[in-house]
Amino acid sequence: MYCKRILIIQQSNPRFAERNRELCGMVKLINNASATTEATIFVTNADIQAIGEWWILFNFNGVCFAKQIINFNNQKMQLVKQDLQNVGCLLVKKEKYCYEAGRASSGNMSLCDTLFANMDMLVQAGKEQTITVPTEAPTQYEQFVASTNNFYPNVDLDKLHQKAGERYKSVQEYSQAFERYYAAGAGADYYKSVQQEIVKVFVQFPPYYPLIKKYTNSYFVRIDFPSSEKYFVMGVLQQDKQVKYICYGLPAQKEPLQDKDFSFVEDTPTSFWMLFQDATTGQITTNNTKY
Repeated sequence: MYCKRILIIQQSNPRFAERNRELCGMVKLINNASATTEATIFVTNADIQAIGEWWILFNFNGVCFAKQIINFNNQKMQLVKQDLQNVGCLLVKKEKYCYEAGRASSGNMSLCDTLFANMDMLVQAGKEQTITVPTEAPTQYEQFVASTNNFYPNVDLDKLHQKAGERYKSVQEYSQAFERYYAAGAGADYYKSVQQEIVKVFVQFPPYYPLIKKYTNSYFVRIDFPSSEKYFVMGVLQQDKQVKYICYGLPAQKEPLQDKDFSFVEDTPTSFWMLFQDATTGQITTNNTKY
């Protein structure tokens, strides 16, 4: 049975885009009468001059593939035939390590998170398995689709906006719980007083794996601002199975923050200026625990 699925790749790390450009692209998946799924990859504004390899990772509802990208101008690949109902894909740049450059999904959005957590392993496994076929020039339609960020086939946009509003409501509820704690004069266990609201935030937003990997016994999420391209991270650090710190991080700029409460946390691909909040007292503190 013929089936076609188009996924729009959106930039998730500007480091791998051409200067002053935003990386974007399209993945076209087709099932026809053959025993394979045909994948066509088209990417624009990627910095292809920098040293390293480019890979595309697929997750078909738990079945994963990694294919190296040789040509961004409509490269075609043959995959073992897959169900196209739930698909996630990651555009990956492999230097010494693998880094996510962009992502796209249809159906289950967590499929991309699974790919992110296993990037290095999947790329290593795919090095001897890549199959490519000759490329062809993209049509004007495909170039248009790849360069737009608001193409959602068969999706109710009103529902998307409603879901996004519900997501940010959890952040507002946490902010209100934060203010209630201090308005009451603090004193009680801070984390216990806001635990319900924090859990809602962690459920609504995607995991931020670079910091999860950096700190053992931790969990972080990435929270994008709805009205801009900026974001921050929020997480918890545990010690002896108890939450010890609540963390708030801003992506680090070149200039230092003029605020002594922030600590610089060096990480790849992004470093952060981080606030560490004592989970018991609610006071801003320093992270004195080795992780």
